[in-house]
Amino acid sequence: MQWYELTLLVVFALVSVWVVALDLWQMALHGGHFWTGADSLWGVDQFQYQSWVRASSQHVLVSNLYVLHQTPADYFQPAIVISGALTALGVPPWLSLLLWKPVAVAVAFFALRAYVNRTLVGRPARAAALALALFFGSWTIVYGSIGPIGDMFPGFLAWGYPFALLALAAMIAALLAYDRARAKEGISWLPGLLGAAASSLHPWNGALLIAAVVGAELAMVRWRRITRAQLRLPVTTLALTAIPLVYYVVLGRADPSWHLAQQASKHSFPLWSVALELTPLLVPALLAYRKYPQTFLGAATMAWPLAALAEYVLSTTQFGATPLHAVQGITAPLAILAIVGLRDVGFGRVRYSLVVGTLLVLTFTVPMTFKEMRLARRMTVFRVGDNNYITNSEHRALDYLARDPRPGGVVTRVYLGELVPGMTGRRTYVGDCLWSQPACHEREGDVLSLFQGTSTPAAAQRFVAYLVSRKARFLLSDCESSGHLDKLIAPLIVSEHRFGCATVYEVGNRGARASG
Repeated sequence: MQWYELTLLVVFALVSVWVVALDLWQMALHGGHFWTGADSLWGVDQFQYQSWVRASSQHVLVSNLYVLHQTPADYFQPAIVISGALTALGVPPWLSLLLWKPVAVAVAFFALRAYVNRTLVGRPARAAALALALFFGSWTIVYGSIGPIGDMFPGFLAWGYPFALLALAAMIAALLAYDRARAKEGISWLPGLLGAAASSLHPWNGALLIAAVVGAELAMVRWRRITRAQLRLPVTTLALTAIPLVYYVVLGRADPSWHLAQQASKHSFPLWSVALELTPLLVPALLAYRKYPQTFLGAATMAWPLAALAEYVLSTTQFGATPLHAVQGITAPLAILAIVGLRDVGFGRVRYSLVVGTLLVLTFTVPMTFKEMRLARRMTVFRVGDNNYITNSEHRALDYLARDPRPGGVVTRVYLGELVPGMTGRRTYVGDCLWSQPACHEREGDVLSLFQGTSTPAAAQRFVAYLVSRKARFLLSDCESSGHLDKLIAPLIVSEHRFGCATVYEVGNRGARASG
C-alpha cells in the first residue's frame, strides 16, 4: 500500500467514527442519560434498522413493528439477518449494527482503491482520484442554505448508513470482477453474486450496476463481434443482479406496509442543486467524453454518471422514491473522468501542474470535510426530546417492557415510539412515519393529546379502549408527558409501574364502557 493510500484510509476511518465520538462525549457531559446507539445525524433511520434487526432476531425475515396489527415477516436483507443472529445471541441491536461500520469502511475504501488503480496510471492521478472519490465536496444551495449535500459524501454514509457503503463496494467489486472475466472471455458467477449483494443491500446500486454494464457493453460493441458464448457473462450477471430488484418490486406490491412506506418516502430534491455541487468535477469530467472508451471499465465509468442521472429522474416519478440515493458514490466515476479529461487536454504540461493539482484536490476535499464535521458537532448535542439520548428513567421503562414476557403492543409518543421496536421487540402504535401508516401524523396528534392531557376523560378512554382492541397492552409515559394518565383513564388501568419520571401503564377493557 502506498503512503498516500494509508493516509487516506486512516483519515476515512477517523471521519467515520466522528459521530460516535461526539455521542460518547455528550454522554460524558450529561449524566443520567442513556445513548440509544444511533450513529447518525438523523437517528430515525438507525432506529428503523434496529427494529429490523430485532424483528430478524425473532423470525429471520423482517416484519413491520411500527404498527400494532400483525404484519407479514417477508423482508430479507443479508446484513440485517447477520445482525439479527447476533441479537438472538444477546448482542443489543444497536451494537450488532455498529459492528458493520469497520467492515463497511474497509471494504468501501479497498473497492474504491482497486477501481482507481485499475482505471488510472500514475501515483499523482491515482492519489487525486482516490481523495476526491472519498472526500469531494463543494458549495451548493440546500433548502435555502449554502453547504454541501451529505449523501454524496462517503464519510457521511459512514455515519450510520453502512448498508449504502457496503452496496457501493459490492457494485464496484462487481464491475472489477466483470472486467476480469470479460477479458478472459469466460463466464464467472462472481460479478452476478456481487451484484445481487448490492441490490439486496441498497437496490439503487444494483440498478446502477445493471445500467453501467449494459451501457458499457453497448459502447464496446464497435470493438468486437458478439458471439453467443460472449453473451453468457452479461446475461448471468444481469440476471443475478436483477433477482433482488424484482423481489423489492413484488414486496412493494404484495406487502401493504412496504407499499405505504414507499408512498410515504416519496419526495423531490432539485437536480440543479446536485449539479451545482458537482460542477467542479463535472466540467473536467465532460472533457473525457470527447474520446470513445477503449476498455470495458472505461466505458462503465462513463456510463455510471449517465445511469445515475436516469435513476435520479426516475426516482422523482411515481415509479421511484428518494432520488438522492441515486447519486451516492457518484464522486468515484466523476473523479476518475475528471482526471482523464484534464490529462487529455494537457494539464500535465502546465508548469507546476503537480502543485496546482494538489491545491485543487485539497480545495475540494478538506474544507467540505471539516464543514460536514462541524455540522455533525452542532447537531450532535444533548436536547430535551432528542431520542438519541433518553433519560435513565425512560431506559429502565423500556427495559421493563423488553423483559416482560406477556404479549402486547406499546403506545407512547413518537419520541419513544421510534425506539420501542428495536429496544423491546414490541409493536408500537406510532413511531417512524414511513412505517406507522396509514395516517401517521393523525396518530401522532391523537397520542400527543392523550399524553399531554388535552383530551377529555371520555375521549381519552374511548381512544385507549380502541387501542386495546388493536392489541395494545401498555402505555409508556415519557419524562416530558404531563397528562396524568392515572386520573384521565383510571377505569382502564390494570397496573402501574413507575421508573422515576417515566411510567408504564398496563391497560385493558376492565371497567370500560366505551368502544373504539
